[in-house]
Amino acid sequence: MLTLCGLFNVDKKYYKIEASNSRVNGDIGFEREIDFYLYSPIDGKYHKCEVKLIGKGNPESADAVIARSSDVFIADKLSELNKRQLDSLGVQWVELRSKEGYKRFSLILSKLGIPYDKIIGDIDFKLEAIFKDIFTKE
Repeated sequence: MLTLCGLFNVDKKYYKIEASNSRVNGDIGFEREIDFYLYSPIDGKYHKCEVKLIGKGNPESADAVIARSSDVFIADKLSELNKRQLDSLGVQWVELRSKEGYKRFSLILSKLGIPYDKIIGDIDFKLEAIFKDIFTKE
C-alpha cells in the first residue's frame, strides 16, 4: 500500500498505518487484521484496505475482504468471479498482476476524493526511490 501511495504521490494525511488491535472509526474487535486505511475527505472516514498477494490459485483470498468488511482490496491476481463479487459488494479492487493493473488504484483514490498525481512514463526510477524510503525507515 505504501508503494501504491508513493507511486501516486498520495499525501500521508490521506492514509494511516495502524498496529494490531487498534480502533479506527470507532470500530471495536475486528480490527486486528486490518493495518492500512485510506482517509476519504468526502465522508471523513478511514476505509479499510486488505492486501493479498496469494495469486489466482487461491479463490478464497477474496473471502478475507468480506469477513473483515474491507472497502479496498489489493490482490496479486483475481478471477473474473472474484471481480464480479467484489463489484457487487461495492468493494474497490486492484489486480496487480494484470498489465498496468496498479493504475486502477487511481479509480479508488478518485472515488474516495483523495488527491493524487497521475503516473507518467516509466515507473522504475520512482519505484527505486519509494523502496529506498520504505526500507530505510526505522
